[in-house]
Amino acid sequence: MRYQKFDMRKFAFILLFTFTFGQRLDDIDLAMQQLESIVQTASRSSQRVFVEDFTGLQ
Repeated sequence: MRYQKFDMRKFAFILLFTFTFGQRLDDIDLAMQQLESIVQTASRSSQRVFVEDFTGLQ
Protein backbone atom coordinates (compact mmCIF):
# COMPACT_ATOMS: atom_id res chain seq x y z
CA MET A 1 0.00 0.00 0.00
CA ARG A 2 2.88 2.34 0.79
CA TYR A 3 4.46 1.81 -2.63
CA GLN A 4 1.18 2.51 -4.37
CA LYS A 5 0.91 5.87 -2.59
CA PHE A 6 4.46 6.77 -3.64
CA ASP A 7 3.76 5.77 -7.23
CA MET A 8 0.63 7.92 -7.30
CA ARG A 9 2.58 10.94 -6.02
CA LYS A 10 5.25 10.35 -8.62
CA PHE A 11 2.63 9.98 -11.34
CA ALA A 12 0.84 13.18 -10.24
CA PHE A 13 4.13 15.11 -10.26
CA ILE A 14 5.05 13.87 -13.73
CA LEU A 15 1.57 14.67 -15.03
CA LEU A 16 1.66 18.19 -13.59
CA PHE A 17 5.16 18.75 -14.97
CA THR A 18 4.09 17.54 -18.41
CA PHE A 19 1.02 19.79 -18.56
CA THR A 20 2.98 22.80 -17.36
CA PHE A 21 5.71 22.63 -19.98
CA GLY A 22 3.56 21.13 -22.71
CA GLN A 23 1.50 24.31 -22.93
CA ARG A 24 4.48 26.62 -23.41
CA LEU A 25 4.82 28.36 -26.75
CA ASP A 26 8.13 28.60 -28.51
CA ASP A 27 9.69 31.98 -29.18
CA ILE A 28 9.17 31.39 -32.89
CA ASP A 29 5.46 30.76 -32.34
CA LEU A 30 5.15 33.99 -30.37
CA ALA A 31 6.96 35.93 -33.09
CA MET A 32 4.69 34.41 -35.74
CA GLN A 33 1.60 35.38 -33.75
CA GLN A 34 2.88 38.94 -33.40
CA LEU A 35 3.66 39.13 -37.12
CA GLU A 36 0.22 37.77 -37.99
CA SER A 37 -1.41 40.37 -35.74
CA ILE A 38 0.60 43.20 -37.32
CA VAL A 39 -0.27 42.05 -40.84
CA GLN A 40 -3.97 41.74 -39.99
CA THR A 41 -4.03 45.20 -38.44
CA ALA A 42 -2.31 46.70 -41.47
CA SER A 43 -4.68 44.89 -43.81
CA ARG A 44 -7.72 46.21 -41.99
CA SER A 45 -6.44 49.77 -42.26
CA SER A 46 -5.70 49.33 -46.00
CA GLN A 47 -1.95 49.61 -45.60
CA ARG A 48 0.59 47.81 -47.75
CA VAL A 49 2.81 45.28 -46.04
CA PHE A 50 6.14 44.05 -47.40
CA VAL A 51 7.40 40.81 -45.88
CA GLU A 52 10.77 39.35 -46.72
CA ASP A 53 11.50 35.68 -46.22
CA PHE A 54 14.94 34.88 -44.76
CA THR A 55 14.59 31.10 -44.64
CA GLY A 56 16.83 30.48 -47.65
CA LEU A 57 14.16 28.50 -49.46
CA GLN A 58 13.36 29.43 -53.02
